[in-house]
Amino acid sequence: MYEASLKIECENPELVKKSLEPDVENDETVETDLKADKDFIEIKIKSKKLSYLKAIINSYISLISMLVEADKIR
Repeated sequence: MYEASLKIECENPELVKKSLEPDVENDETVETDLKADKDFIEIKIKSKKLSYLKAIINSYISLISMLVEADKIR
């Protein structure tokens, strides 16, 4: 089992968490946990395949980056 834990600072972590939750799909190969704190979101991912772990990390980083940029535009 491969594991990764990401802590990403952002201005509105609860909103980021709510935005990411629809994309979380836990099954027998991947387990993801999202947690919003005061000034960051924490994402813990466990995967049976390293390639899945890498793809999920890249997806979440891209989505969070998009959300942060969209928040700056407002």
